[in-house]
Amino acid sequence: MKHLGSLALVLAALVPLAPSLRQQEERQENEQETPPKKERLNPVTSFFEDEAARITKELEGSWMLMEYLDPAELPLEDAAQGFMTFHDGFLTWILSVEAVEQRLFSLTQHIILQTGAYRYRVDERASLQLASVLGYSNDSESGELEPDPALAFEYTVILQDGLLELRDPDGVRMTYRKLDSGEFPDSAIRKIERQRSRTPALQDEER
Repeated sequence: MKHLGSLALVLAALVPLAPSLRQQEERQENEQETPPKKERLNPVTSFFEDEAARITKELEGSWMLMEYLDPAELPLEDAAQGFMTFHDGFLTWILSVEAVEQRLFSLTQHIILQTGAYRYRVDERASLQLASVLGYSNDSESGELEPDPALAFEYTVILQDGLLELRDPDGVRMTYRKLDSGEFPDSAIRKIERQRSRTPALQDEER
């Protein structure tokens, strides 16, 4: 009888624990099923992330230079020409600028050429950053076309309604217009056909 009394006491002690164990198991199951809450981003951080994503998407394609302003150079009408294509993380860029150099008794005009291929990204501040893959420039004392030493640089970006404005730390501002995809020009086709007709080697191959 003493053993039965002891068993009854043990069971009585375990009964209150059963609901507690069930509650703990249910709580653990709910915690596993409920996904962790995402931390709220700072509104400023969220804005720049969204802006960087938008700019990256809208950059894709080709752009033609519309305006070039350099505070260190005398302004010349239609002095700059430029073309750039963004695709799959790479940028191909050609830029030529007719500049004026002040000498002792005269002004001298010369053309500055910059061309190259770059990797690009839009960073967390929505700035355009470039890393050179292959580039050449004559913007040096010698004026000779040489490998471009600018391996990495960035621009402040404003991109709206098909217009891309780039500003560098020296205050140079360039405005580009996005180009629609177009067909190969008929005038070029006719010119190539005329060249073919005047090339004996091609005529022999066609025969």
